Amino acid sequence: MESITVVMAVYNKERADHLYNALQSVTVAQTLQPQQIILVEDGALSRSLRAVVNYWQRRLGERMLILKNRQNVGLTKSLNRAITRANGSLIARMDSDDVSLPDRFERQVRFLRNHPDTAIVGGAIEEFSEDTQKVKVRQYPLTHDKIVGSIHRHSPLAHPAVMMRRKIFTCGVRYDERCRTSQDIALWFEAIERGWRMANVKDVVLRFRCDKSTYARRSASKAWTEMKIYCRGIHSLYGIISWRYIYPLCRFCMRLLPPPIIKLIYRSPIRAMVTR
Repeated sequence: MESITVVMAVYNKERADHLYNALQSVTVAQTLQPQQIILVEDGALSRSLRAVVNYWQRRLGERMLILKNRQNVGLTKSLNRAITRANGSLIARMDSDDVSLPDRFERQVRFLRNHPDTAIVGGAIEEFSEDTQKVKVRQYPLTHDKIVGSIHRHSPLAHPAVMMRRKIFTCGVRYDERCRTSQDIALWFEAIERGWRMANVKDVVLRFRCDKSTYARRSASKAWTEMKIYCRGIHSLYGIISWRYIYPLCRFCMRLLPPPIIKLIYRSPIRAMVTR
């Protein structure tokens, strides 16, 4: 029987109410309960965040493992640290400001049971923000072949919405610690190169928060690292000569624009021209 470990990280600048809702959504609100929740405190936390962590630790008891980094080392290293302590046969990712739908784990576990050759499964997401009532559903390619065929254009899985078999990590796959950001893209490329199969369920499994910081994170500070990851991945799959390099170059140029412009593009049809 499968067992589920949820891996998350939180750092000082995040909001306590968002963390509370995120933890609630992957624990008591789930129709299929995880057996282990690993939360990495990436550096010292604010008093309000500490109160939320203490509440859930009391409520969940031994199911919740807290790992503390002495200083902020970033998501990549935090996730690798959490994975080494995971005891579930399945590892579910989650971010500290998103909300998983109640049947997320049930749907993903059912898919993995029915598709034993699949190692990583994601799903559709709802993009939402607190300053608008608009909700946008973002779909991802459903099959492994379509994922491989689209990865040079955009991330084919939503990172906080994936569930992965732990065996891919025991067999040597790790988040690339050279990548402080876009570590998910690097992981997908490595998984494909090593022969692991991926898929997405068509259902919405997670509500993804889009606020001002989302577009700031997608700007210049991330652009160069992201382009290098895409180019390394394309090179590993297709060699040094490929028309596919045009996509990360276009994304790089877009990321250099001011955050307000990126926000407009992100919500417009122009985004589809670059990512599809």
